[in-house]
Amino acid sequence: MSHFTRITAEIKDLEALKQAATNMNLSLESNTTCRYYYGAQTREHVIKLPGKYDVAIEAKTGGTYDIDADFYEGHVERFIGHQGSELLRQYSIEKLKIEAKKNGYKVYPAEEGKLKLMDKKSGGKAIISFDSDGKINVETSGFKGKSCMNFGIIEKALGHIDSTKKKPEYYQNNVSEVHLKEWS
Repeated sequence: MSHFTRITAEIKDLEALKQAATNMNLSLESNTTCRYYYGAQTREHVIKLPGKYDVAIEAKTGGTYDIDADFYEGHVERFIGHQGSELLRQYSIEKLKIEAKKNGYKVYPAEEGKLKLMDKKSGGKAIISFDSDGKINVETSGFKGKSCMNFGIIEKALGHIDSTKKKPEYYQNNVSEVHLKEWS
């Protein structure tokens, strides 16, 4: 295994969020009313929920979005999870699919709700798991040397990288580096 990475999910892509909401039988709407306990306000992005409250998606500096909802009495949590954890998980899955396709990886289901990404060129793969607290775990394998770090572009697209732990394979020379040394 080349490395392990732990990521805090961040919403950065409204199209991925829209697909995540659709997967949850919800809808993301623009410039509409968001219903809170204390009343309704017009918001730029709102996930409409059945019942009495909705979820606003508020833009932050740096190109990310926050979940703004009235979690009072658990109504919102029934639809999007504790503090939005299920919405973040669904969003992360959709964002992962988008970024994988963009970067030439194939996405496959893996055991227990995990996803597997395969790199056709190198034969490397990554196993992605999603915690209930909005954390994403990435474990790469099959990459030689530092080529596993090419996967970093996808990791960064998913959110804030909390930690990366390099495995022994990271320090191995990849095949092309070995051939260059032999012919020098």
